[in-house]
Amino acid sequence: MTPDEIQALLDLQDLDLKLIEFERHQVALPEMIEEIEAPARLAREQRERIEAELELARSQQRHFELELVANNDQFRKLQTQQMRIRNQIEYDAFNHELDSLKDRADALEESGIKWIERVEQTSVQLPEAQEREKQERARAEALRKELDKKTAELKRIHDEAAELKAPLINQIPGQVLPYYRRLRVRGRPPFVATINRGACGGCGFRHPPQRLQEIKQSRKMLACEQCGRIQVWREEEEEKIGF
Repeated sequence: MTPDEIQALLDLQDLDLKLIEFERHQVALPEMIEEIEAPARLAREQRERIEAELELARSQQRHFELELVANNDQFRKLQTQQMRIRNQIEYDAFNHELDSLKDRADALEESGIKWIERVEQTSVQLPEAQEREKQERARAEALRKELDKKTAELKRIHDEAAELKAPLINQIPGQVLPYYRRLRVRGRPPFVATINRGACGGCGFRHPPQRLQEIKQSRKMLACEQCGRIQVWREEEEEKIGF
């Protein structure tokens, strides 16, 4: 390959690397968005759980308060019937029912107090959860703006690179381009590796002197015997390996 063809191949690779960066970004984008949104979603779910607990606690508090009122009404109503007792059997039954209502009132009061405490506890937790959700949402929005900005910039670079590829492709020898495209599909950059201290710049495989001479002369496309990447020579390599 001529120096111009080699340069066109390297320039094509530079453009493809920009395209690949955008492609990989697009693949990773849903996961990055999920990572950004997760803390805010968890904060929202926590706030919703506390709201549900608060609503349940208030509902239960009202329930036991109404039950206690009904129990006390029944207790007072029963007391008004005390003068109608005619014998010991009725008196014992009366006292038993009265004691049952007292015990039930104690149980209702105890349960009601527990739900009142739960209302107070969740009433304190709710504003904290709301503030945490607000902060996480603001943080997520800021990170999404940064991510959207990065995505837009990578898309701009991608579109520019895609436009610049066509003229470069026309400069690359016909026998080189299909092989380069196979490397591109394989997706392990670099596809074109410059020689670095006598070795492949992609995998580090050290070429024998005769092979280095062939790569330097670049009469034809040569690939690395180990990784298959296209090998190209840079003039400054002569000083590194003493040619």
